[in-house]
Amino acid sequence: MKRSVLIAVLLGAACTGAGTSDGAGDEFAPNRIEEPVSPEKRLSLVEELRIGRLADGNEAYLLDLIKGIEIGPGGDIYVLDADEVKVFSPAGEFLRSWGRRGEGPGDFDGTLGLALARDTIAVTDGERVQFFDLGGRLLSSVWTGGPTSGYSAFSIGSTDLGWVVEVYRRTVRLEPGPAPPTPPKEIRYLDPGTGGLGEPIATYLTYPDGVQLASGQSVRRAFYRTISHGVDRKGDVYLPLGLDHEVSVYGADGVLSRVVRMEVEPVPVTDAMLEELRREMVARCQRNAMWRRRCERQKYVEEIVPATIAHAHERVPVIGHILVAPDGHLLISRRDLSETRASGDPRPYDLVSPQGRFVGRIEIPVNFRPWSVRGRNILGSWTDEFGVMYVVKYRVEGLEDSYILPLQGSALRRSSGE
Repeated sequence: MKRSVLIAVLLGAACTGAGTSDGAGDEFAPNRIEEPVSPEKRLSLVEELRIGRLADGNEAYLLDLIKGIEIGPGGDIYVLDADEVKVFSPAGEFLRSWGRRGEGPGDFDGTLGLALARDTIAVTDGERVQFFDLGGRLLSSVWTGGPTSGYSAFSIGSTDLGWVVEVYRRTVRLEPGPAPPTPPKEIRYLDPGTGGLGEPIATYLTYPDGVQLASGQSVRRAFYRTISHGVDRKGDVYLPLGLDHEVSVYGADGVLSRVVRMEVEPVPVTDAMLEELRREMVARCQRNAMWRRRCERQKYVEEIVPATIAHAHERVPVIGHILVAPDGHLLISRRDLSETRASGDPRPYDLVSPQGRFVGRIEIPVNFRPWSVRGRNILGSWTDEFGVMYVVKYRVEGLEDSYILPLQGSALRRSSGE
């Protein structure tokens, strides 16, 4: 099983308890997913387009670090590639680009998110959010929450009510000692003219399963939850907060409106899984001199590894991350099923209707990260064995006609929680 990301996070990150608004809301009737999934519920992918090859020596087709993909009017493909926005035609032909490394208006100094609303492109850039027209002309550049707010923006999405950003307040470590508590992320509306932020719609920690040790260090228990969010066209915010196949939906006013829940067979955390994780955590400390020094300083093998294993969840969290369509359809990665597969096997995703009906199972290649969906197509980034990135467009085969129409013209957006 693939544990490298889990181990890397456990080695150096501080973590605190969960934080989110709670309330009463409507709950949809459970819908059970039986494994193995029936053939009529199995959806397949056919590759239609790949962007990223060096075409006729044109370096504009080379992609460095994809951080977002959006579909514009007419089907043009907008790619946030490191500190540059690149635009390609529906056929994959390079059209134009803008952006460079820097701190001036229109420059980028650490991009994190991309969103598109009608004729405007928004890019989150650390403490700033910058807005461009579709040709790349800068419309405005605002400080998130104001120039002295201390907020940084991660992802951004467009809704009928305006721009929604995922933000957190930066912390400063003034003295030696344990790291300060990890600040929670907040979902708020952003004024594109002033950078002002609305009241929090939802508040949460990306990694809520922290354990405080007697030494003052914080560790994340084995098989910890990873919380991501999504936003639909109406402005509803979707959060998978627990261990179950369950997504809480909050209205734009921050009130819990409903819960989309599905019944699945739990995957227990076994002794063999914990032993495999323990061995890989210990082996990581022997990779090189830097890792050895870091492990010695943190007493990683003596304290962190045993605490991580001792506080493991009894079962694997069902949801890894989610994407939300403007109409409320959900694309949900099944972390519980992925944990029982080999590292190179495809990853299972569930497509779920807004009412919690299981539409189908999609097996997505492990090298592919989905970013947006249009009708029968999924667009995302592909990383090959040499670390080279591509934009890949797949066609989804096997969808029932009644579930193709709701997805037409929609784009699923992924948050930063993986």
